[in-house]
Amino acid sequence: MMHAQLPAEPLQNIRKSTWMDTAQLVVSILVFIVFLALSGLSILGLVQSKNSFQLNVLSPSLWALGFGFLILAIISLVSALTTRRAYYEKSPIQFFRKPASWLNWIAILLPLLIVAAYFVYKAFSPPEFIIPLITIGIMAVAMLWILKLGFKDQWGNNMKRDTGLFTFSMSFGTLYIGVLQLVLVLIFGFIVLAVLSQGVDFQSVFNNLSQNIGSQEAMNEFLNSRTETPAFALGITIFVALIAPLIEELFKTIGVWFLKGRQISKAEGWFAGLVSGAGFGLIEAFLYATQGVLLTTFDEWIVFTLGRIGGILLHTITGGIIGMALSKSWREKRPGHAIKAYLLALVLHGLWNFVAISQNIAPSLFGIDLPDFAIYISLAIIFVGMLVAFLIISYKIRMETMLSGSSANAGAIKVQALDDESLLIRRGP
Repeated sequence: MMHAQLPAEPLQNIRKSTWMDTAQLVVSILVFIVFLALSGLSILGLVQSKNSFQLNVLSPSLWALGFGFLILAIISLVSALTTRRAYYEKSPIQFFRKPASWLNWIAILLPLLIVAAYFVYKAFSPPEFIIPLITIGIMAVAMLWILKLGFKDQWGNNMKRDTGLFTFSMSFGTLYIGVLQLVLVLIFGFIVLAVLSQGVDFQSVFNNLSQNIGSQEAMNEFLNSRTETPAFALGITIFVALIAPLIEELFKTIGVWFLKGRQISKAEGWFAGLVSGAGFGLIEAFLYATQGVLLTTFDEWIVFTLGRIGGILLHTITGGIIGMALSKSWREKRPGHAIKAYLLALVLHGLWNFVAISQNIAPSLFGIDLPDFAIYISLAIIFVGMLVAFLIISYKIRMETMLSGSSANAGAIKVQALDDESLLIRRGP
């Protein structure tokens, strides 16, 4: 008796390319060219800075921009390369496929880079590109490690989608958020805050900041002097702790909406939200790094760097929560899940921002002076809470994925057994 020969492994269902594949390819190539050009312009600025005192002061910032945009260009190139499967039936790039166990150990680089930065700050006249390179490296490593914690063993399962969402978030998503925030700053800052801050000589303020460009002391002096006005401090608090988080949480996961018609699972929503949040968080960290690399002491630099790692974690976990809720809302046709997730993300984001600026606004709003350690401890508590929640959600997603996978495999085996039995009945002994 002869039986139908089954393949040793199930054939992969390679679909034909769609307009979304073409859009991802075009956008990824465009973003790659733009970021690579920006990296080149930063290097060109370094050359010009040798002949200009104002630009020379900003040389570390230009180095940070050059390194940061180069990393972003590489990520967008990976997104473009992963679309080849849809067009040429190629297998995924092996280097980025699961389990990617090397990412589990990448966190070791974080303390090593921090120690390296300590000795660079203590060194006499070190090369100006070292601190920018270390700063950008720490943020990129932290982002990769956080994503690996969120993905667990699902890393690389859908690299095309993940890199596409990451590229979209760090480019068009961030650009849209930036433009919208700029418009609101112009409206909220030059109308509302100008009215609330009667007597502020903005011309002298701008002149002072321009003459001390790159000086953290000048910026701190400006903030401290302005926040002495309760109305001004209240306006800053509303914008930083409410308006900015509201805009960012609403739009940084906009790429996930492209998946609405695919009925994605809870896990897929979680992963899509993670990469969308991480993409926004990484480019935000890189842009802030242009200020952080100008800090003159290691103590200031380490506080800034750890704060930006916390920011990356914040954007990643809130993105994942929103993505997971969106997938559930679409499947169940109940928008309440997404609304609750947006509110949770807004509260968490707003709390983080409020604590970060509380030392500057507390004397004016509450009549108290907050010591440094109170701010650091508060941010550390929020960070640990976010990390624990992040690990718990990731673990639950992993368990649910494993259970659903086991159920699917069991169902496939049962169907195959029924098919074999039916074949035997038809053929006879």
